[in-house]
Amino acid sequence: MPQKRAGNFCPNCGNKTEQHDKDGRTRPVCPACGFVIYFDAKVAAIAFITDGDRVLLIKRGVEPGLGRWALPGGYVEVDEDPFEAARREALEETGLKINIAGLAGVFYAQQDGGAITIAYAAHHIGGDLQAGDDAQAAEWFTRATLPTDTVFASTKTLLSRWVAMGYR
Repeated sequence: MPQKRAGNFCPNCGNKTEQHDKDGRTRPVCPACGFVIYFDAKVAAIAFITDGDRVLLIKRGVEPGLGRWALPGGYVEVDEDPFEAARREALEETGLKINIAGLAGVFYAQQDGGAITIAYAAHHIGGDLQAGDDAQAAEWFTRATLPTDTVFASTKTLLSRWVAMGYR
């Protein structure tokens, strides 16, 4: 179910908004200045980091998904290239520097907060593996040892493809 959003006051002039049909949807509109509030999706970048027949996952130390396994990643800053965000998040959460080999997929899932997730295939090129930032743990897994308690549709889809097709 989509998350309920509030836009009770105009960010432009501060007046109380009203709900009106605009561009095919009901949106908060300021009756004083006409400002329309659009709710944009968040963008996340993740790294599918492999080393031979192993993939790197982090155990999340924060919600959403506290205590569950996911690919390293996070939200893209407003002034940041998603490619660089994936590299930054991988370093922050795993201690590893990565080389991005290409695009692994683009995902959208309402159950994941409606974020658009850009996934990159990557390999580590340096650093020391250690959980950092909002990760409780960072570990390598083979296809046979993958944890079952994963979170996020993008992680589940990419791991499933990797297991089924030998994706590297």
